[in-house]
Amino acid sequence: MAQVRRHGRHVVGVGGGGEVPDWAFTVGLWHSCRLPEVAMFGLELPGLMHWVGEAAARVRDGASTEPGTLLPDVIEGCRVEVRPVDPGWHLPLFGTAVGFYRRTPVPVVQLVWPDREHRWPSDERASPGCRAQPSLWLPVDRHPEGVWTEEAAA
Repeated sequence: MAQVRRHGRHVVGVGGGGEVPDWAFTVGLWHSCRLPEVAMFGLELPGLMHWVGEAAARVRDGASTEPGTLLPDVIEGCRVEVRPVDPGWHLPLFGTAVGFYRRTPVPVVQLVWPDREHRWPSDERASPGCRAQPSLWLPVDRHPEGVWTEEAAA
């Protein structure tokens, strides 16, 4: 609460553990600015927390959260794409935000990053690290089975 009051948001980092990659997301953007919360997955936690915070600042300063928007240099030298998050993912992956707001759904967007060859997770040629990102724009029951659907079922 204090971080949200002071900065308009807080960044939560989740160490996935085991086969589940790390992820980070904001809490408070919706409360403070009526902007969707921002989430990012599949990279090392300190970087994720920094990049989510950087993207949140850009969104607060007017960057678009429309699906398909490319935000340049959130990750140095790399564009990330804004994608909507289906509400079915909110409780299993963003429980802290759901608890803060005491309701679901809370608007959330996922920032998707390409691999070093600029291939996106949906490209079957993408690197395994890139494919480790969930496709949260899909409903849970339409997402390919794997660590993210297992996480949602837990």
